[in-house]
Amino acid sequence: MDNKKKLEVLEISAVQSHISMLQGIINRMAANSANCKNWTVTLVAAMLVLLVDKNMQIPNAWICLVPIALFYLLDCYYLGLERLCIASQNKFLKRIYNDEDYIESLYKVEGLKDKCKQFCNTIKAMNSVSTTLFYLIVAIAVLLLGGIIKF
Repeated sequence: MDNKKKLEVLEISAVQSHISMLQGIINRMAANSANCKNWTVTLVAAMLVLLVDKNMQIPNAWICLVPIALFYLLDCYYLGLERLCIASQNKFLKRIYNDEDYIESLYKVEGLKDKCKQFCNTIKAMNSVSTTLFYLIVAIAVLLLGGIIKF
């Protein structure tokens, strides 16, 4: 095999590794988002059980809204990061498709260092159905239970 062929094989391997790295990051962000939802349900259910068990008053059910709000913000942050990684991957693949120089962007996740982009994507994620609808339903359920069950 001549040097040009060896270099092409190395480039193909490096590109596959880079895409695999980005996919791994995207998968971790999606798993973190799912974990936020799992922890929300677990903590809210545990808090409601404690409120019922201790015969607390109805106004104390609002305390369940605190973990809902915190996990909602964390979930939006992870969704925003996931979208940045997807955009970075798409930009990288577009460079390859257009035969542009992509070597300098191997093993770099572009766009994640920009705190402004992270903040903007977190705000955009707050409009996502996958986050807003879930946490809104949980919050409404807590408020309904707080009004129906005499804590």
